[in-house]
Amino acid sequence: MPVNSSDGDPWGFLQWGLTILITAIASSAAFVWRLMMRIDKLESGHSRHQEEIETMRSASDATMLRMAERFGQLHDDHFRLRETMGAMPTRTDLRDLEDRLAVRLTALSERIDRAIDA
Repeated sequence: MPVNSSDGDPWGFLQWGLTILITAIASSAAFVWRLMMRIDKLESGHSRHQEEIETMRSASDATMLRMAERFGQLHDDHFRLRETMGAMPTRTDLRDLEDRLAVRLTALSERIDRAIDA
């Protein structure tokens, strides 16, 4: 049994209008609420990604510092090696040394032969 007011139709239109208005307000509020929840989720994801990027950036900076130190050490070792190689005798120096040793060994063997013969 429907409930009708004694005045008739004007209250029915008002009820329909209020129902439509309240429904529109409630659905708008629900839409805004879901939108704000999504925005909050996006902001938290964005901040988490920013933190990860900062962590990766600091790790890569530390790696670059270690690489720079190692490169500097390698550079120093390279030039120390060149200096060491420059101080080493050349082939001509070794040949001269070999010739002098041969002459001295020959002289020593001659002295030993004379000592044995005498």
